[in-house]
Order: sequence, then C-alpha cells, then structure tokens
Amino acid sequence: MNDFFERQERYAQLKKEADALNKTLLNELVELVNAVLIEEGCPLINGSQIKFYPQYIGNTGIGEPIDSSLTNIIYDNYFPVAPSGQYAHFTDLIALESILSKQKIRLTSTIKRKDDWEFKLFYDDLNVTGFERPYRGGTYDDYLMNELFYLSVTENKEVGIDLKRGMWNHFGHAGTGVKMIFEIETSHRDFRQVFYQNAKSMEGKSLLHKLNDRIESRFGKPFVFNSLSKIGSFYISKCFQDEFESRFLIKKDSADYYFPFSIQHNGTIPFIELDFVSEWAIFRPIEIQPGFNCDRTAVEKIVASSGLAIKVLPNVSSADLAK
Repeated sequence: MNDFFERQERYAQLKKEADALNKTLLNELVELVNAVLIEEGCPLINGSQIKFYPQYIGNTGIGEPIDSSLTNIIYDNYFPVAPSGQYAHFTDLIALESILSKQKIRLTSTIKRKDDWEFKLFYDDLNVTGFERPYRGGTYDDYLMNELFYLSVTENKEVGIDLKRGMWNHFGHAGTGVKMIFEIETSHRDFRQVFYQNAKSMEGKSLLHKLNDRIESRFGKPFVFNSLSKIGSFYISKCFQDEFESRFLIKKDSADYYFPFSIQHNGTIPFIELDFVSEWAIFRPIEIQPGFNCDRTAVEKIVASSGLAIKVLPNVSSADLAK
C-alpha cells in the first residue's frame, strides 16, 4: 500500500513539473521539432500539437485531448496514403471462390506475420521498449497484433514485372492461383503504402530517429506519439521491398473509428470480413488472371457462379515465363 501512495505522490510531482515545462519550454520544444520536420520536408506543428507529459513528451492525449497532426505527419512521411485506383491481390482458387461468393474481403490479423519479424522490426529499430512484456497470458505485442487486421495488395503491373518480383511464385501459389484486380475507392486513412527499411532508417537517421534523439538529448524525456501501436504493421523488412505492398488496415479499439466487425478464426489466426461495398471502401473486382499452372475453366466457373461482371484474362503463358 505504501508503494502505491509513493507512486501516486511521485506522479503528482512529475505532473506538476510537466505543467511548469509547458509554460516555460513549450516554444523551444516546438522549434526543435519543427527544425527536424523542415529537414525532412514535412509540414510544421504549433504549440497545441505537442506537450510535456509527466513521463514523456508527445501527443498521446492522455489526460485531455490534443491535436493529432504530428502523428499524421509522421505516418505520411513513412507510409503515404494509398490513392484510390487499381490494385492486385494474389490468392488461390479456394479463397477466390469464397471472396466472390460472399462478396467480402478478408482482413487477417497481423499476428500471422510475426515470424517474418513484422511489428517487432519497427520497435527494435527505434528502440521502443515494453512491447514484449507479459500481458493477458501472452506478450503485449501479441495482444496488439491480434487486434490489427489487414489486407495486402500490390501495384497492378504487367505480367513480366509480376514475374520478376516473384509475385506468382510467392503469392500466386507457384502459378496455380490467380491475380485478382480490384478498383478500390476509399478515403480510409489506414490504407497506406508500407515502408521498407532503407539506409536512413538502418543508420538511425530517419524522421523518428531524429525526433527521438533530439528530444531525449535536450529535455531528458522520451518521445511518445498517438497511434504508436499501429505503426509496426506498416514497417517492413527491406527483404520484401520488391513487393511494392500497400495495406488496408483496421484496428480494433481505435480512437479514429468504431469497429463493427465479428472476429472469426482460421485455426488460431483471427480475421474479419469487409463487404465489397461498405462505408470503409468500395472493392470492385474487375479482372482475374489465372496463373501459368491454373485451371482457367475452373476460374470461369467461379466467376459465372458469382454473377459478377468480371473479365477472366488469359493464363500467364510459357512465353511470359521465358521473357
């Protein structure tokens, strides 16, 4: 009990100190942050968009709401919003039939990609701690990944580029699957291009590295920003940079939108389903290309059964493979 009261007293003292810093050093803090933003070609912030908290500096909004513009600047710097347009999604025939018959898109929990070092990669690169602590019978990063759901799409490119990038072998099930081409219309802020590690991020010279280092060096407090839990889902190893991936992400318990979905499971992996037409987006399937080892007749039957006006393209051919 004494420990509890001691912690409460310590926090009250830290809050008092933070309130004083917000009166005396806030302008200096804003100038420091804006100097980094200028270096990175980003929009600037003002004093209503960052503050001193008892144990850190940031814009988390804990205690009272705060403008989240700085979070949007960070996200847009690393993960530009993906524009509406044509995108490709590679899958197998079983999934194709399910997608077209239900007219729903499946968004899978990011926990599926944990073995690919997703999520953890960002927190390791930025030296963010606490995400591997025990939580609800597992670890905190497992808990967060189970509450983040994504659909992976890539640029709609010609066959030669798809083959060169390995899309058919890695995601088209060695040519036995299909390439679905969607026209996607959305204003969802979490439909973004992923970020692949680059020289700046690996050398500790990216936007967040600079903000973390300079804020900690000058003020002795770490930098923590709103929506930190989602960022690991868009931050990908440079090993996958040929995929040119964009992700449509929905987070359970987000402060930005409600979550009306029923969570289902494929084995141990959670997923949700999103209608082709919803308030989130319109996913309009317009073409399907069978792979070089795919039964085109089976694809045509699946499309015909769906009643949707989708063009079935010729198979990827042996001539394409030889190019």
